[in-house]
Order: sequence, then C-alpha cells, then structure tokens
Amino acid sequence: MKLFFTIFSIILGISILLTVLLVLARKHFVKSDQDMEHLHPTVFSFFTSLYAFFLGFAIVTLWSAFLQTQANVGREADALLLSHRLSRDLPHSQAFRQALKDYVQTVMQQEWPSMEGDTMSEEAQKRFDKIWEQLHLLKPENKGDNDLYIRLNTALSEASRQRLSRALTLEGNLYPPIWVIIVFGFISVIYGLYFSHMRQNRVRIVFDFMVIFLVLSCIYFIYDINTPFSGYIVVKPEVFQQVYTRMLTLP
Repeated sequence: MKLFFTIFSIILGISILLTVLLVLARKHFVKSDQDMEHLHPTVFSFFTSLYAFFLGFAIVTLWSAFLQTQANVGREADALLLSHRLSRDLPHSQAFRQALKDYVQTVMQQEWPSMEGDTMSEEAQKRFDKIWEQLHLLKPENKGDNDLYIRLNTALSEASRQRLSRALTLEGNLYPPIWVIIVFGFISVIYGLYFSHMRQNRVRIVFDFMVIFLVLSCIYFIYDINTPFSGYIVVKPEVFQQVYTRMLTLP
C-alpha cells in the first residue's frame, strides 16, 4: 500500500507541475489576439476520443493477458499436484515426488523473486529437468501401469507448457512500437490542451489538471500491468504455496 501511495503521489506531483507549466506558458507567450488562435473543438474531441479508445483497448488487452497468466500459473501448479498424486500408485516413485517438492519450493523461493527482474531461475530449470529424469525411471515394466504412466506424462507435459508460457510473459505483452503511440499521444494531449484553453480561468485550469492526471494514471497502469510478474500488480506464487503444503501432507 505504501508503494501505491508513493506512485500516485508522484503522478499527482507531475500533473500539478504540467498544469502550472501550461498556465505559465500561456501567460508568457500569449501577447496578442493573434497568439490566441486555438484548435477547433471538434478536431480536438475527435483526437482525444481516438486516444482514449486506444488507451482503453490497451488496458483491456493487457488485463485479459494478466488474468490468462494468472490462470496459467494455476494450471501449472495443479498439474504438478496431479503428477504427485498419480505417482503414488507407481512403484519406487518416492524420488519422483521428492523432485516435485524440491522444484515447487525452488520456484517459490528463487524463481519468483528472479522473475521480478524478467529472468527465470536456472536452478528451478535444473530441478524441473530432474523431474523428467525421475519420470523416465518410473517407466513401468507391468503393462497394467502404462495408462497411469501416460497420464502422469501428460500432467507433467502440461506443467512444462505452462512454465514456458510463464517465461514468455516476463518481458511484457505490449508490442514495443505501441509505446511510441502512447507517449506521442500524451504529448499531443498536452499540446491540444494548451491551444484549446488559451483564455484561462479556474475551471479550465482544473480541467487541464484532471485530464493530465487521468491520462498519466492510465499510462502507468498500462506500464505496470504489461509485466505480470513485476511492478505493483503482480501474479503471486500463493497457488504454489498451497500445492507445496498439500504435497507435504501426502505420503
């Protein structure tokens, strides 16, 4: 919560600063009626509506991607727990289950903190590879256990796919050139506000502040939600903690 107030205090300060700069710029540069030429309201309204639609589309897209990432993490943890349960019916599978526990613990303690820096843990990858090694050792000689072994292989393959999906989302889900549009659009909004409110009064100054604060808040939200494992709004490893606790209670 402290980080939340810090971030929005900074956004508030920047919004006030830009509003004051607009007021001072109008006072300093507007010398005659000719200097008070302004943008046509219809043109500015069309531009701001287009930019607002673009920001809204980016927010909805990234929020959907965030929820999908959160669901994929749940599927990964569930697949690991299912693998643990299925292996109990195979002979000599204690080492496999221990490898699962070690991997889940490493993901929580090492990999999740490293994902804040947009990198996966090499140690966690080694432990995941060890799970596959232990799985190959479980290949049953009794044909009656083949179906169980196939289900176990399928569950572990699902965990592998979701782990890869988690790695692919580390660097963000927003196409890099879109940031050019976002930044250029914000500069254009400031430019439009400057020429739309040449005749200043208290209402127009407050409106300038509200627009700037809202746009900056939306841009920050897009920046933060773009990387689901770093920032203020993040996918947490709570489901892995639940799975690990459950594995400890199972034989």
